[in-house]
Order: sequence, then C-alpha cells, then structure tokens
Amino acid sequence: MDTYTIAEAARLVGTSRGKLYQAIRTGQLHNAPGEEPGQAMTLTRAALRAAGFPVPEPEAPGPPHATGQDPPGPTAAGLPDRERQSDQGDRALIAHLERALEEARERERRLLDLVAHLTGQRSALPAGAPPPSAVRPAAAARPPLSGVRQQIVAVVRQYPEGLSPQAARTLLHVDKDLRATMKGMVRSGILTRRAAGQYVVAPGW
Repeated sequence: MDTYTIAEAARLVGTSRGKLYQAIRTGQLHNAPGEEPGQAMTLTRAALRAAGFPVPEPEAPGPPHATGQDPPGPTAAGLPDRERQSDQGDRALIAHLERALEEARERERRLLDLVAHLTGQRSALPAGAPPPSAVRPAAAARPPLSGVRQQIVAVVRQYPEGLSPQAARTLLHVDKDLRATMKGMVRSGILTRRAAGQYVVAPGW
C-alpha cells in the first residue's frame, strides 16, 4: 500500500497541504492507519482517491538501467510548486495594494494642503470685504458732454421708443442738422440706434 507524507501527497494530487489538512479535520480524508504517536502523518493513495482528490495512476516500472541502478526520478525542484507560486502571487498583490494606498494618501495630503491654503487666504481678507472673484474694476468715468450733446441726451431720454434727429432738432429749437452729431454719439456709446433713424440713450447714460 503506497503511503505518502502530507507534502508528497499534496504534490501527487496537485493541491496545497492546507487543503489536505482541512480535509482531514472535516473527516473527508483519513490518514494512514497504524501510525504511532510522534510519527509524521501519512496518507494512502486509496484514502486520497476516496476523498475525491485526482490521484494519478502509478507508472509502470521501466526497463532496468544499463548500469544496474534505477534511473533517477524527478527531483523536488523539477516539480511544480503551487504553494510557492501562490505565495509569490500574494506578495505581488500586497505590494500593488500598498503602492495604491500610498498614492491615495499622497493625493489626500495634497488636497488637505490646498484646502488649508485656500482657507488661509480667505481668513486674511478684512472683515466684510468681498471675495476676490466679486471685485470688479470701477466703471470708467464718463467723459464730459458738450452743450449740444447734453441737450440731445436730455430730450432723447424722454422718448424711450426712440427719437429721430429731425424730431430732436425740432424739440431743441436748433437750426443745426443733428444727424452727424447723433451718429457720432452712437460711436461714442452715448446713444444706440434702435431702428432706422431712431435713437435711444445707451444704458448707463
């Protein structure tokens, strides 16, 4: 009856020693009978097969070696060590998670520094002062208007629907043609042409 140590049995069926120990604890797998106290636990091929592990069939003995010695069997280094591969995969995963955690902490530190910087800037403003985004440059001072332009603005303001140069001339009782003057006031931003020949006072005047 072929018997194997736990490590040999794990290599035989292609699993880990931990799974074999777990199967023994649950009663699914029975160790070899007749073991003495202190003796290393062994498993039989039949017990492994009965527990559902894929046990390969024993190889038929080959022809005798030319020197009269048995040919060397596969060494432990030549067998696939699944436990070592699993352990290497776990270490790689742990290293990746540690790097991701450190990157997340670095991003958090940068955000906290930015918040502290912005908070310090806000606290440095005088009490009641508007935030920098609310500050707007003061409106440019309006240029002084000549007497005729002042009169035109005053009379046009009375007609929000618009006033023509001829009507403004009549209302102001002046002999001068006001078309060129009112066109110049449009270019200066004082008047706005609402329709053909109709002018209104520009916003802000």
